[in-house]
Amino acid sequence: MRTASVAAIAACAAMLSSPAAHADRVEPVPAYGFYDVFVDFSKQTFNGVPTPMESKTFPVEFSTHCDVNGCVMRMDNSGDKARNPGAPAQFEYRWNNDRWETSGEQPYLCERTDPNSGVPSRRSDYWIPQPDGSFHGERTLAVGGAGCPGEGPGTHWVPISMTPIDPPPR
Repeated sequence: MRTASVAAIAACAAMLSSPAAHADRVEPVPAYGFYDVFVDFSKQTFNGVPTPMESKTFPVEFSTHCDVNGCVMRMDNSGDKARNPGAPAQFEYRWNNDRWETSGEQPYLCERTDPNSGVPSRRSDYWIPQPDGSFHGERTLAVGGAGCPGEGPGTHWVPISMTPIDPPPR
């Protein structure tokens, strides 16, 4: 009888220390549906020097998918791809601590509306969720090589934000 009790206690102890499926990891705040993405070009800088331009707002679709490998948030970039053919069709963000992050190659257009003015750059964005369902963050474009005429290589920085909206009419 004593052996059975010891075995039962050992089995219970093993169950308590065994790994269990539970939410002990930080879960990302997902983004689903449409958001107005605001790029605050009025606060833009190049190598820390103000280079303000007219700010822009774009409706953009986001989705989030999680599996055993983690979570990926995707931002549809097809609207910007029409303006900048070298831009990716979508951006993929990974959750890192308290924010969504992405980084990748994307031509920087020296003339905002001229796709032939593109120079090599690395774009990096991050989005931090807010309690009201919006996100705020920053975008940097590290321009390499010779950079843009009259400007040279360096880093463009601009604050960004996104606010949930209803889907636009199709």
